[in-house]
Amino acid sequence: MLNSRSQLGTALLASLFLSTAACAQTAPSPENRAQALFDTMAAQYPALNATVMVDGTIAWEAEGGMNRLPGDGVAQDYNVYSVAKLMVALAYLRLEQTRDLDLDTPVRAIDPDLPAHYEGVTLRQLIDHRAGVRHYTSEADWIAFSERRCAVPADALGHFIQDPLTPPAEGESEYTTYGYVLLSHLLVRITGTDTFDAAMSDVLGEAYAAHRDSEDAMKAANWVDLGEGLEQVEGLSAECKFGGGGLLASARGMALMLDRLAAGDLVEISRLGDVDGHWAGYDPRADLHYAAHSGGSPGGRAFMITYAEPRVSVALTANADGENFYALSVGLADIFAGLDD
Repeated sequence: MLNSRSQLGTALLASLFLSTAACAQTAPSPENRAQALFDTMAAQYPALNATVMVDGTIAWEAEGGMNRLPGDGVAQDYNVYSVAKLMVALAYLRLEQTRDLDLDTPVRAIDPDLPAHYEGVTLRQLIDHRAGVRHYTSEADWIAFSERRCAVPADALGHFIQDPLTPPAEGESEYTTYGYVLLSHLLVRITGTDTFDAAMSDVLGEAYAAHRDSEDAMKAANWVDLGEGLEQVEGLSAECKFGGGGLLASARGMALMLDRLAAGDLVEISRLGDVDGHWAGYDPRADLHYAAHSGGSPGGRAFMITYAEPRVSVALTANADGENFYALSVGLADIFAGLDD
């Protein structure tokens, strides 16, 4: 996982230069440059959507794709997968700043029924991907967890909670979805609410622009390649992942949430740079703080990125997995931040 916007810019440079050069003479506006960049990616997905906000206002939106259905668009909910992890990290950092939650609290102080080998594991270690909670071990493990059905995060713990912890070396982190499922459960306990969505809303208020997945959720159709090209798959649900990757959101809703973050209404964006496993930090070349996260799995792909100075936020949603949106997201953000020259 990259931790530097500069590295992202390097990965983007060639494609962005070609796109900009191709349209420089006939379409020099930011909107036209953004559309050209968007269109190169949209042809790879059944539906792809983008929302860009600048200083609290929607500056540009696009809807594309090779097999769009009625309802597809920037206002439709899609599976956003691991983008949810950034939302959960925001909730915990906001609890720390507004309700004096100590992130070094042992998790068994919050839920004493957790197995004994979680003794000494803290909230901060989970947020930082340093607690040693395992990730998926195989495709079969991913499928088994995806087929599980859960109403609350506690229903999901049985899939992994008894497995041994394998903490990474000092200073290292090991990316884990299951660690964020546990954080989802603990958030419900901390807030005293009945559901994960209620817990997130309790902490983030109206800025929480997502909700958990379910088999009967009103969302964009999921497209999966089962060996003969992309086809619609019914009943696909990531509901047991909760804040590890089980949320639904729209591009417009995520952009609004990011704008609140960039404005400093939720937490100080610079604080996210202290959270390992999340794209956040400071780029001295452009003199800006940023935060971002990617998400993708069968049936969906998403990306969210925000710059604090200037205040620019980009959110992307799609209903199939495929090429990562790193380059596209940074390219759009740079265009509207005036950094693509």
